[in-house]
Order: sequence, then structure tokens, then C-alpha cells
Amino acid sequence: MLQVRARASIKLLFIGPISLFNQIKSYAPSEWELFHSDTIKNFLNAVSEINVILDASINEPIDLSCKEFSKVKFVCTASTGTNHILIPINKVSDVRVISLKEIPETLNQLTSAAEFSFGLLIALVRNVVPAVKSVELGNWNRLEFPGMILNGKNLGVIGFGRIGRAMASYAKCFGLNVGYYDPYIDGQSIEFQKFASINELVSISDIVSLHVPYDSARSEIPILSRENFLFFKQGSFFINTSRGELIDEDGLIYAIQSGVIKGVALDVIRNEPNVVNNKIFKFAKTTNANVIFTPHIAGYATENVAIAALGMLNYLKLLFNQDVHE
Repeated sequence: MLQVRARASIKLLFIGPISLFNQIKSYAPSEWELFHSDTIKNFLNAVSEINVILDASINEPIDLSCKEFSKVKFVCTASTGTNHILIPINKVSDVRVISLKEIPETLNQLTSAAEFSFGLLIALVRNVVPAVKSVELGNWNRLEFPGMILNGKNLGVIGFGRIGRAMASYAKCFGLNVGYYDPYIDGQSIEFQKFASINELVSISDIVSLHVPYDSARSEIPILSRENFLFFKQGSFFINTSRGELIDEDGLIYAIQSGVIKGVALDVIRNEPNVVNNKIFKFAKTTNANVIFTPHIAGYATENVAIAALGMLNYLKLLFNQDVHE
């Protein structure tokens, strides 16, 4: 663990790569006291005076019931999701959780999640992962891996925010017809068709991509229920790079078993990072189902993380300056 000595009441723990911490040091106020750890595990039992956490790893839960975090008042995460931050009920009112949603000027600079999502789309419909695995075993038979042409097909986007709109833009370049469902957007997009319900959208979509933020405080009900999966178009594909909690896993498994959904790409699962006990993972391993798993890396590009972390640091600097003047 690396500490930067100073004379401040603000004691910030940065969780993330050391190279990025060096940038944080150069931009942080000199009077702040900075600590670094690449993981939560490496930090625990080291010091108990932290009052601000800046997490740029988004790799494991941050459990504020740990005694080392008893004085934490701010948790800043370089992500839009906050479900990896666990706050005891008796501390909820004492801790402020800040995500990238609060700094849209930074959020709008981040493109890797949409780029990766579209990369998964292509990998999925062209059977890239099974083909690679086959060649690694010494096989060379293209007849086993027929792909699907994107031009003229229908992409259904659930959640038409920053990432969903970027997906639609990429899809247009490939000749896909794009429809979307988002009850929080007023009016109709000029370029893309808005649907009144998820069931209506997925029933005509050859590919469905989910781009909805997860808010555990708002609802525990999945965006995609078992019923929604029953409405998917026969032989369609599904992509989720948002959060595992947004879908009914049993419903997805049933849709795969019944042949309704032909292939799935998941960058997120429930109860990350415990993949070996995940329902869909166990199902895919035992049945050899066409499911691509990646370890929540859609937004994890080097440039993305740096932009997000430094943007969050600037937000903190403004926040504490405001507090000082009040």
C-alpha cells in the first residue's frame, strides 16, 4: 500500500491501478492525504481513518460494514452502477454515494461500453467464440459456424440513453433497422422507432441489447421478466452489458432451452464475481449452450477508466470547496 503524506482532514483511498493513482496524486489538492490499494482485500486491516473512497476498479464489493470504513462519508465510483457498494442500514444516511450519473460532462466522453457491446453483437451472430475454440482444438470446418448477415435485420435496444443511442448509431452503419423501448424518453426519435412495450419490441427483434442502469433502491423487479423472454422472436440473440440483476435468469435459461433465443452474450451476471455459482453459467457449462461470458469489461478501457477517475476527482474538489465556503 502506498501513502502520500499531507496535513489534511480529507483522507482518500484510491482503489485502482498504480499508474492511474500517480495521475490522481498530481491532480489532487496537496493538503489531502492519499492512500492507494489495487484491491479492497489488500487494503483491509491496514488503516481505519479513510473518509473518502474513489473506486476505479469496480472489481469487487465495497462493504462499508467493515471496521476499516467506519469513518467513510463519501464513496465515488467510476461507473454508473452502484450495486457493488454495500451500505449497512444504520449508515445509509451518513454516506453519500456518487456515480458518473452526477457528472454527465465526464460520462459523455466514455465510449468503450457501447463499442464493446457492438463487438459482442458481431461476435455473437457470427459465431466467433465457438469458431475460435474449435480451431484451437485443431479443427478447420467453417460449415459448423454459419453466421447471420446484419444488413436488413432488426435490433431492439432496451434503454435509449447514452450507450443505447450509440448502439443505434453503430447499427445504422451496418444496415440494421433499430427500434427501442425507453419509457423515460419523451417523444419519438427521428431516426429510430420507439416501441410502447418491451414485449412489442422483442417480438420483432433479431437481436436485443439491454442498456438500462440498475438501481437496487428503486426496484428489485427485473426489467426483463420470464414473461418478457417468452415474447422474444424465434432464433433471436440477446446481449446484456448493463447489470445481471436486470434480468430473470430462469426466464433466460428457459428461452435458451426452448430454442427461442439462439445465442447470448453476457458481460454481467448476478452476484459478481461469483461466476461458478451463477445459474446461467452453470447451465451453459453443463449444456454447452451458445453463451458468451466476459468479466464485466465493457466499460473497462484504459482511457475510459482514466477519464472517469479524473472526472470524479474534479467533482470531489468542487464539492469540498463548496463545503468549505458554506
